[in-house]
Amino acid sequence: MGGGYESDMPGFEDILNDEEIRAVLAFIKSTWPERERAYQSEMSRREQEKTQ
Repeated sequence: MGGGYESDMPGFEDILNDEEIRAVLAFIKSTWPERERAYQSEMSRREQEKTQ
């Protein structure tokens, strides 16, 4: 996060690799209702367009 922010949540940098993190996120998203998945997908698409 930056700016000196400190969280009580432990980091997983040395525990999960990128593929495992994507799998966890995919599982979490799979529990969302269709409306929320569609919204998140659209927001991700817009963000990706801004970075291209």
